[in-house]
Amino acid sequence: MATSLTPDEVRGFLENQRTLVLATIKKDGAPVMHALWFTYLDNAVYFNIQARSFKNQNIQRDNRVSCLVEAGETYFDLRGVMIQGRCAPVEDAQEMERVQAALAAKNARIGSGTEELPAYFSESRSRRTTRGDRVMLKVSMDKVTTWDFGKVREHYKQAGS
Repeated sequence: MATSLTPDEVRGFLENQRTLVLATIKKDGAPVMHALWFTYLDNAVYFNIQARSFKNQNIQRDNRVSCLVEAGETYFDLRGVMIQGRCAPVEDAQEMERVQAALAAKNARIGSGTEELPAYFSESRSRRTTRGDRVMLKVSMDKVTTWDFGKVREHYKQAGS
């Protein structure tokens, strides 16, 4: 009874989800979770955060991270991708441009998530994200675990008969 996503399903899922939960390791060794918006491109996930943030400090100290992207409200709708990998800053200008293009394409497909917010918020957010105190980070997908419980619907139907 396989529930795993195929590589094409993983790509389609990650290209159309907005929020990733990032797990980093605090100075005392405890895990901590951070919800972020992300972009998927070329078998990696990317996000842009403040360079001085708690998240980035944790990553600089220990770049091992885990990421979870999940969706679904009922059992047979539950799908997810858990990524374990290493997080590194993106410094190549061409790679940054490709990530920005992928983000723009994603926003065109699913929306930016800010459409219903007042103009003052969008303007403030735009200023915050372009003022130069942010870093783009990339997480390698070293180990990937996936699930789609909708794939077992028929099994349970037959078992109930």
